[in-house]
Amino acid sequence: MRLIKNPNKLRKPLEPKPMTQEQIDEISTTLLTELKRHGGIGLSANQVGLDVRACVINVKEPLVLINPKVTEVSKETVAYVEQCLSLEKSMRKPVKTVRNKSFTVECDNLGTVIFSPDQKEPYKDSNEFFSDEGLLECVCAQHELDHLNGVLITDSIRRYTTTVVNNKKYGRNDKVMVKLADGNTEFMKYKKAQPLLSQGAEIL
Repeated sequence: MRLIKNPNKLRKPLEPKPMTQEQIDEISTTLLTELKRHGGIGLSANQVGLDVRACVINVKEPLVLINPKVTEVSKETVAYVEQCLSLEKSMRKPVKTVRNKSFTVECDNLGTVIFSPDQKEPYKDSNEFFSDEGLLECVCAQHELDHLNGVLITDSIRRYTTTVVNNKKYGRNDKVMVKLADGNTEFMKYKKAQPLLSQGAEIL
């Protein structure tokens, strides 16, 4: 499969679809194979032209997430530097991002998955920071979930960027992560989020 490098083709948010175990196994095998072929530590289904809400992360061990849904995010954030396979080589430069330090997803195949740093104590230096595989896995997972929601690291708004988002004035079509009154989270345009804010929702 060819790696899609046209950002316009990666803007469609992917909705969850029911899958049989056979379909889950097939998607998992395909994503693992394509990740190995293209390199990197993470790959979303839409990056290789698959219209399913699924991605693979390979930091500590290969993890395929089928229909992942974010259920909890930490308020603590961390600044990181990321790159993306779906950007042309001329644009494939490190991009500074701000990510949540931990978050939880529910997946059809793995159930509850918690992403968080391995090291709980403050980092002494950059070597400790960047060698924390738990933190890298957490950042990678957020990066791939961004892809599933039509967001690239070059966008002005990061999907889980709590600090940046809370200090930003939104346009009607800006995309934001909203924690709904029932506790669930959903990625939507700000114009859709506005009426929900008076009903107990909040922008993360």
